[in-house]
Order: sequence, then structure tokens, then C-alpha cells
Amino acid sequence: MNDTRNETEPETSGVPAADRPGEKKTGRPRRRAVIAAVAVVAVCAGGFAAWRVHENRLDEQARADCSRAAKTLDASRAAWEKLLRDAKKGAGTIQTGQVKDAKTVDALKKAMDAKAPTGSASCTAGDRKDVEASSTAIRKAARAYDADAKALKDAAKAVETSKLDKTVADATKLLDDTKGKVKDDRTRQTLDKAIKARDEQAIATAVKAVNDSKAAKERADAEAKARKEAEEAAAAAARQQSAAYSAYSSDSYGYGSGYSNSGYSSSNTGYSGGSYSSGSTASTPATSTPSQSTGSSSGNSSSSSSGGSIHYSWEDNTGDQYDCKPGKFCPLG
Repeated sequence: MNDTRNETEPETSGVPAADRPGEKKTGRPRRRAVIAAVAVVAVCAGGFAAWRVHENRLDEQARADCSRAAKTLDASRAAWEKLLRDAKKGAGTIQTGQVKDAKTVDALKKAMDAKAPTGSASCTAGDRKDVEASSTAIRKAARAYDADAKALKDAAKAVETSKLDKTVADATKLLDDTKGKVKDDRTRQTLDKAIKARDEQAIATAVKAVNDSKAAKERADAEAKARKEAEEAAAAAARQQSAAYSAYSSDSYGYGSGYSNSGYSSSNTGYSGGSYSSGSTASTPATSTPSQSTGSSSGNSSSSSSGGSIHYSWEDNTGDQYDCKPGKFCPLG
């Protein structure tokens, strides 16, 4: 029967196999090996996972670093482009004749002609090494833009400073040259203050005021000179007219004025003649022969003429016959 047991078999149902006498102990090491293997696998899996996490973190960090470099590049490029635009509109328009040092203009042109960095880089393509290489290239390009921007900024500033230096020098010369030559000297005082402050706009305004004041004085001086010359000319004309009038009066009323007495006759002498002239400018009268009156008297005078002159007989008397004193005039009649 199935329920019949071998009475000769020892009772072992309650004893573990490992503790049973005469059996090999093989179960425990196997479990330990499995556990160890599982542990190794777990450690390896954990290590790989940790390594992968670390690698992912490094990749993300590289890409983030590349992105920051790209932003820096964009900022550097934008700054350089703005400086270039400003230079083309401002300092780049200044010519060599407007500055004290012409070399500054040449330096600015060279800075404006600088070539922008070329090439391309990606912060997403490739592995971490590719991204890191891209970051390096981007930073290099950014540094190039920064260097070009600095050179451009310095060159533009040098040109503007040189222009101001020339403005100050020209204004100083104007200040010196206009001393005592302006209508309002306060304009020169304002210019002097602007020069000391090196204020280009104030200098420009003051220079215009000084030039206007100088021109105003020149006009006033020219007008005054013209008036003076006109007055002197009028005075000279008046003196000339007065001299001419005096000369005319002398010729008309003075000796040798051409006074003539024509048709003179004397009843006492019985002389009737032509013209008598005392002046050298009078015409020589025709020769006249005095006529003797029929009623002669001892006091009659006679005259004869030759060559246009008249001689009276009474001119030869001594004054006795007329009771005249010698050397005195004795009237006729």
C-alpha cells in the first residue's frame, strides 16, 4: 500500500536538507553567488547610469556655455556695427583740413576698413567636443569684434579730439587778431571762456559773434572814413572856391584890374581924347592929338601922345604957376 513506509528509513522530514547528516551543502553558496552577481550588475548599472547622467550634464553644460558665447558674439558684433555706423556719420566725415593732426584721419579710415570675422559654428550639432570647439571659435570671433570696436572707438575719438584742438587753436588766433577790432568786446570775452572750457559748440557760437562784431566795426570804420574824406573833400573844394573868388575880386577891383575911362574931356584944357587906361591889361587906345581951344589962356595945358601913351604939359610944371608944391598933385582948372 501507498501508506506503507519503510521502517528502516530514518525520519528526516523535519530536518533541513543542509543539516541532514550525510548530504552535501550546495544551496547557500549558490545563493551567495547569485546575490553577488546581482549586486555587481546593480552596481554596474548604477555606475553606468551615474556616468550617463554625468555625461549628459557635461553635454548640457557645454551647449549652455556655447550659447552664452554666441550671445556674447552677437553683442560684440552689434557694438562694432553701431560704432561703424556712427563713425561713418560722424568722425568719418571729418577731413584732414579740419584737424590738427592729419594722421588721425588716416588711422580712422583704416579702423573703419577692418574686416569682420568670418566662419560659422553650431552649439547643437555634433558631440560635446564639437560643441566645445564651436564655443572656442565663437569666443575668438567675439574677441576680434571687441578689438576692432576698441580700435574704431579710439580712432574716432582721436579724430574728434584733433578737430577740437584745431578749433581751439583757430579760435585763439581769432581772439588775438581781433583785439581792439570789434564793435563789442564782450564777444571776445565770451569766446575766451569757451576756449578755456574747450566747448566746441560754445566756441562755434562765440566765433560767429566775434566775426559779426568785427564786421560791424569794419563797416562803421569804413563809413566814418568815407564821411571824413567827404568832409575833407568838401573843405578843400570850399577853400579852392574861396581862393578863386579872392583872385577874381583882386582882378576886378585891384591895380591892373583893367579899369578904363573913355571919352574924358576937360573944358579947361580943351582936351578931348580917346581912352585912358591905367592897367596893363587894357587895350592900347588910338593915338589922340589934343586940340587947342580958340579961347586960349596962359594956363592951358597941352599934351602929346605917341605909342598909345598920353603926356600932359602940366606934368612938367614945377607948380609955380598954380601955386602948387613940387611933388604934389595939382588939379586942372
